[in-house]
Amino acid sequence: MDTIHDLGGRQGFGPILHQFDDDDVMFPEEWKARLWAIAMMSMSKLSKEETGWTLDWYRHVLERLPPDLYLRFDYFEKWTLAMMVTAIDEGIADVQEFVDGHAGSAQMQLQHMPPQTESAATFDSFKPGDRVVAKRDSGSMHTRLPSYVRGRRGIVESVTGPQPLPDRSATGRISIEQTYAVRFDMKELWPEAALSRDVLLIDMWESYLDPV
Repeated sequence: MDTIHDLGGRQGFGPILHQFDDDDVMFPEEWKARLWAIAMMSMSKLSKEETGWTLDWYRHVLERLPPDLYLRFDYFEKWTLAMMVTAIDEGIADVQEFVDGHAGSAQMQLQHMPPQTESAATFDSFKPGDRVVAKRDSGSMHTRLPSYVRGRRGIVESVTGPQPLPDRSATGRISIEQTYAVRFDMKELWPEAALSRDVLLIDMWESYLDPV
């Protein structure tokens, strides 16, 4: 899905403001430390309980935030909303409990998603030096295929090993695919970089690529 979170190469947002943080302080505000702890404990429990929850589903939750909120909120404000949505999706809490500001019951019953399934790792379709082109359409609700490389040609730099495909993992199903480090010339990606000799390396799943 192409949503506001995929900002690579987009213009018109103005300069990135430098934020002066105290490097000796891990969290600039106490509530952010509490949120981080809640998120880590929740993610750990959801994974261990084998509910079908995955990190890629959580990323998709962030992608579903309204564009105005996504652009306006900071990192931890986004995480707050994402944890609330995850709690509702998993049956841990309901909307009214968040409105009331406290739990309606001491009991917590997870709503199990479909069981995860494992598939065997695929064979390498590409090798270092192969010329490839990134597919134009991911055809999924969640993908790690950046919009700015779609339809662009690159060269396989190395085979990086099998990993779960995020597009499937976001649905609670684990499908293992080979991944590659693919090298793109900057001039292939950006018209204004026509004279550049720089390159960009991106880790890409096998189903994101076609041979040239």
